[in-house]
Amino acid sequence: MSNIYQKGDIVWVDLGKPPKEIKGHEQGFKRPAIILSDFGALKLALVAPCTTKDKKYLAPTSVLVPAGVGGLKEDSMILLHQIRTVSHERITEKIGTLPESIVGKMDTVLADILDL
Repeated sequence: MSNIYQKGDIVWVDLGKPPKEIKGHEQGFKRPAIILSDFGALKLALVAPCTTKDKKYLAPTSVLVPAGVGGLKEDSMILLHQIRTVSHERITEKIGTLPESIVGKMDTVLADILDL
């Protein structure tokens, strides 16, 4: 089975609701997320959630996506410190795709975070 999603795709993903489905500072609710890798045969994808709140999250572990890019309606931060693997069942719809320039910034931040 081939991959459904490609790196840089922007999707709506349901990360769950507090207090039972998320804990502490984990991101939750239905929100845009960026596909980092798709494991099609396993029906899983590695994603990084986005937020439009608190620009303070524009830290060394975040990448800014301006409104209108890839179908996002508001300025958004990709929270690369919040990456997680989700079932394809949590992904409800594809919004768009990030340009290569933002994917490159994301790769740089991930390499730093993961000490690659």
